Amino acid sequence: MTLSRRLFALSLLSLLMPLLLAACASEPPPPPRAAAWLGSQSGRVFVRVLAVEPVEAMELTAPDGRVFAPETQRTEQRPRSNDEPWRPGIGLGGSVGSGSGSDIGIGISLPMGNPFTREAPRGSIASEAQFALPAEALASYRSRPQEWRLDLLFPGRSTGIPAPPLAP
Repeated sequence: MTLSRRLFALSLLSLLMPLLLAACASEPPPPPRAAAWLGSQSGRVFVRVLAVEPVEAMELTAPDGRVFAPETQRTEQRPRSNDEPWRPGIGLGGSVGSGSGSDIGIGISLPMGNPFTREAPRGSIASEAQFALPAEALASYRSRPQEWRLDLLFPGRSTGIPAPPLAP
């Protein structure tokens, strides 16, 4: 291989490498989704959160800063696929021989799904909590849920999302 061909191959590799690495980056998990409804007992608000990780704890925060912990909380894990999807990859190799000289090679893998098999869909994890709110807090939540916040604790991270409005 001539020097100009090697330089061309290396410059092409240096241009393609950032694009290929960006293509291999994993997507962030989707944000959690929440729904809320009133229970049959007065002052009981039920909140259900769907996420890809289990919710370890949740709290409702009122506009005035008061924090309400749930009376009960349970988590139900739905089936997940244990198989990680294939991701694109790149390989760089070279060889040196006494008779053939040196050579550089680039390999790119672009996985394609098998159309004859069905992968199990990635599951979500449902967590449900029951909050007992005092009458004035429940009235505030009913009239202005957008001012409330639902704080969620996941393994290794926490996040806050707007509290969901009560379902009719």
